Amino acid sequence: KFYYCEGSLAHNVTTRHQCEAMSNHRWRNQKYNFDNLGQALLTLLALASKDDWVPIMYMGVDAVEVDMQPIKHHSETKLIYFISFLLVVSFYSINMFVGIVVENFHNSRIPQKHNEEARKLRKQTKIIERQKHPMSELPYYAHFSPWRKRLHDICVSKYFDLIIAAITGIYVVTISFEFYLMPVILDRFLEYCNYVFTIIFLLEFILKIVALGPSYYFQDKWNLLDSFLLLALIADIVLENMMSGNIFSINASLIRVVRVVRIARVLKLLKMVKGIRSLLNIVRETLPRVRNLGLLLFLLFFIFAIMGVELFGKLECSQEEPCRGLNKHANFKNFGIALLTLFCIATDDNWDDIMRDTLRQDDSSVTGENKLMTMISPIYFVIFVLITQLVLVNIVVAVLLKNLEDSHKMTNNNDGNAQTGEEIELQLQVDLHDRNNFEQ
Repeated sequence: KFYYCEGSLAHNVTTRHQCEAMSNHRWRNQKYNFDNLGQALLTLLALASKDDWVPIMYMGVDAVEVDMQPIKHHSETKLIYFISFLLVVSFYSINMFVGIVVENFHNSRIPQKHNEEARKLRKQTKIIERQKHPMSELPYYAHFSPWRKRLHDICVSKYFDLIIAAITGIYVVTISFEFYLMPVILDRFLEYCNYVFTIIFLLEFILKIVALGPSYYFQDKWNLLDSFLLLALIADIVLENMMSGNIFSINASLIRVVRVVRIARVLKLLKMVKGIRSLLNIVRETLPRVRNLGLLLFLLFFIFAIMGVELFGKLECSQEEPCRGLNKHANFKNFGIALLTLFCIATDDNWDDIMRDTLRQDDSSVTGENKLMTMISPIYFVIFVLITQLVLVNIVVAVLLKNLEDSHKMTNNNDGNAQTGEEIELQLQVDLHDRNNFEQ
């Protein structure tokens, strides 16, 4: 019932016989239909994914009878079927399936979680034991000279951080003033501002290196970020002057990339917000836990990208067989663009139209060697969509949410004094550094 007449005068056609009797008209079937069990399951999967499901629903509403031209809004009572399916399957059954998969994944990680908690508890115990004897161990700055101790007190004070944060905020605001074809005077003003801020951040770096010492300074990951951003600022100035002075031939794109990196200094402001800092630490601690899932995703993308190039690399779009999903930005012409296309599919972006383009009819003039696409394509896309969209991607999100929940519970149980694994590790390194200085 999803067949329709294609042609310039199709709106005057009511039956298949009339369509086939007219020149330059074809009686065609929709790629998604309910002609058999396999096609029906494929159509329902596209509906369940909620990706461009509205056109499929209206194709059902417009359907009349076999060998009859569809009529717009012919049977609106069929909306009950499609909406009921979405409510029961898409909003309930699929989410329940994902929940069961995620729950089983968390249950399988219970032994590993106990080991991680035991290891973290041992580290916290070591810190508590060392803090019970403050007089027996001197701080790492005990051997500093008086002027260096004074400099150390200034650099670690909250007022120093507030001043640097305020300067960073002003720096971020000045960056936002840049725009295309801005006046020369504004361009020169922002250039001088860039020099001033670079000098300030360079002085901050030198003061902290002298006050804290290189070994202690680079133990903090935020200081590593500051050092990298400082190098980006210096590189921007050097490259800009080299290009303006015609010293070397430098690609302008390189300078633009360096300038984009500068905006990352806004992360220094986020460091001062406890809630955001906690979220960033949670994400950082979660990444090692999902690396196996990431490796599995990469292998899955790698395998399916190679298969996609072999299966769909020769598909072409034409006026007789136009494409709705495949284009110059999404196709399987080579391995690289195939990976990007699979990434779009994994994010539930227009995957049904991409699959629809690969469902070529056997009598199509552009089919060529791909006469089995109507059988191979559904298997390929269904397997990939089920594994990525419904399982792996949801598991990664669930792991992040679970770690966030555990972090909130730990914070509440310890009255806001919970430490992340990185903070514990840093504290242990500091204690070890202090003890070595004391022994010396």
